[in-house]
Amino acid sequence: MDIGVIINQMVQLFLVIGVGYILNKLDIFDTLLNKKLSTLLLSVTTPCLILSSVITSSDYAPMNEVVVMLLITIAMYTLLPIFSFFLVKLLRIPKEKQGLYMFMTVFSNVGFMGFPVIESIFGSEAIFYAAIINMGFNLMIYSVGVLMMNYGTKRHTRIELKSLLSPGVIASLLAFFFYLTRISVPSVIGDTVALIGSITTPIAMLLIGSTLATIPVKEIFSDFIIYPYTFIKQILLPVVAFPLLSYFVKDTYILGISFIILAMPIANSAVLFSIEYDGDVDTASKSVFLTTLVSVITIPLLVYFYLL
Repeated sequence: MDIGVIINQMVQLFLVIGVGYILNKLDIFDTLLNKKLSTLLLSVTTPCLILSSVITSSDYAPMNEVVVMLLITIAMYTLLPIFSFFLVKLLRIPKEKQGLYMFMTVFSNVGFMGFPVIESIFGSEAIFYAAIINMGFNLMIYSVGVLMMNYGTKRHTRIELKSLLSPGVIASLLAFFFYLTRISVPSVIGDTVALIGSITTPIAMLLIGSTLATIPVKEIFSDFIIYPYTFIKQILLPVVAFPLLSYFVKDTYILGISFIILAMPIANSAVLFSIEYDGDVDTASKSVFLTTLVSVITIPLLVYFYLL
């Protein structure tokens, strides 16, 4: 990997985020459009991006690498909740906010930002590997994530099984099906799916920028607990996790994808779930903003020191 290429890609993504920020300030983007774009990304373009990583590729991922990625996903979503529990105790987070901070620690931005960054650095073929982690993300966020968001509150928690079968999970399962069966898809279908999937990156970055524009900047820097939390989430966690990953994962390609996913900022879902479950929307919004902003610097630095 060329660090110059990585920095260039991150700067490009950051600039598109900036355009989204400006478009919101100019009232070209608004809350309603943000919501519709979010639905478009989650329900249409991202699933197409996941599918196209398999059906348009003539070079299938080796089975041993797929198994390793599955094991990494299981390990990641087993250990991160444990880590998040001790982290909120260490930082002495107020009990009513502990669930939110646990949620933010476990669920990074795999889809909206992870996919574009992974694709930019490793190519479209890497999306299939990232989709495996994203499948674990979706299964966990609608089960463990719901429990976390309600942790420390008196709210009644109900997990709906139908939520587990999100479009992203269905697309990942279909991608697995095509991967295992090696069924060829007519080029006109594959190219159409790939074309729709290709708009995921610019729309996702514009949406992130537009969403960030709705957060009062002054309020972000007045919440001091976010600073140590951001340092731990964006720097310390990936740095500590890297030796563990590299001990078990010898393939640098798989190692790189897994490591970058760990270095992603907090998922936008933290804000959406806070709204849904009457949580601390302000804290979620501030944390998403700051970790996203910081990640533009931390991701290239982490890649430079650990993957080159």
